[in-house]
Amino acid sequence: MANRGQSPIVKSTVALSERSRRTSRDWGGPVDSIVRNCPVSACLFGPVGFALGSHEMIFSRAMLTGLLLVVGSFATCNRSVFSQENSPPAAEGAAFDPAEWQSLVKKKAEVVAQITEISKGFQTADDAKKRELAAQAQKLQREFQSQVTPKMAKLAPAAFKHNPKDIDAAEIMMQIAYGQNRFSEAAGIADTVLKQDPKNALALNIGGVGHFARHDFEKSLELLETAKQNNVLYPRLGGQYLDSARNYIDYWKKEQQIRQQEASATGDDQLPRVLMKTTKGDILLELFENEAPNTVANFISLVESGYYDGIPFHRVIPAFMAQGGRQTDPAAAVDYTIKCECYQDNARRHFTGTLSMAHAGRDTGGAQFFITHLPTPHLDREIAPQSVHTVFGRAVDGMDAVAALEVGDKIVSATVVRKRDHEYKPVTQPSAP
Repeated sequence: MANRGQSPIVKSTVALSERSRRTSRDWGGPVDSIVRNCPVSACLFGPVGFALGSHEMIFSRAMLTGLLLVVGSFATCNRSVFSQENSPPAAEGAAFDPAEWQSLVKKKAEVVAQITEISKGFQTADDAKKRELAAQAQKLQREFQSQVTPKMAKLAPAAFKHNPKDIDAAEIMMQIAYGQNRFSEAAGIADTVLKQDPKNALALNIGGVGHFARHDFEKSLELLETAKQNNVLYPRLGGQYLDSARNYIDYWKKEQQIRQQEASATGDDQLPRVLMKTTKGDILLELFENEAPNTVANFISLVESGYYDGIPFHRVIPAFMAQGGRQTDPAAAVDYTIKCECYQDNARRHFTGTLSMAHAGRDTGGAQFFITHLPTPHLDREIAPQSVHTVFGRAVDGMDAVAALEVGDKIVSATVVRKRDHEYKPVTQPSAP
């Protein structure tokens, strides 16, 4: 996969960040520093968000529905805080003080109200006043992040268990799940919230993405269209998937038919499989030899040579993919490339758990691969014909491990556990100098 530049605003490598590059720009205003550090907020306050033209509608709706950073900072801001190893403690056995929780909820509401007041005067303020208002908003943000966010994140699991109808707790749990690529869980929580509050903007957006990730494209479309009708479809969160949800309904039907045929295969018609043991758990990969025979031959030959054993995942973009296969020692890297097999009519698409070739341009793939966290429409040939990648397999087991992978996690070993009765020798070409 080519290394696309990060947005000049959204600088942290977190959910949705790299896909913002083509449309991001300097937005300014009291939420500018918030946007810099939190892509959930950036999704909401992008070019059509806090652009000082439509800001009042977006700003007020966002805050009143709990979507500004001070309300929605639990998902992806400072991912290390909510990494798999440092997740908020489970509710089981945790002491829960309802009074403490309610005091935090009250503080959140107070901060939202204060920033709402700040935003009202921002558009008509002169430059000096804007700087003053920006400083006030930034101060509130810092105080909230340091004093309230960690406490709410810590108490949210117990609060949610204590009362699953507590929308404040549910929104936090939904965001934490989303920020850790646990999209099915996020979708389930969103559905619970929407039963109580059918217009909840956060639940409509994250729920729409969550159902998209679990291949329930009809439900995704329903939620995202509702968000659009309610004027709370945020372009760089749920808005990225509205049109794709429509298209993927048919794509998924076709993919399911192919998978049913593959599942019924017997003997030497069965697809090859590779068991990849990682520091986050086992991932069982099934390889699409029917559609990408040379790419599969290349992958199997590398697995059988031990090439991947001990190699780290060097690039992980939450809500997108985990990439591996790059040797830490350049001298050990492959000295060839293989041609792409993604331009023919039968090429497979990127769904959740897709195994695909990384490259720096057409026909430049070698050993690097990536596994997707959710379907990736921006890699579809109809949308980005210059950035198509060869899909050559999928994770049939171990998506929890895929979701948990972080930069530095390693492939402990990769083993071919099933293959067809023929030699796997790829057709290669010398690497460009």
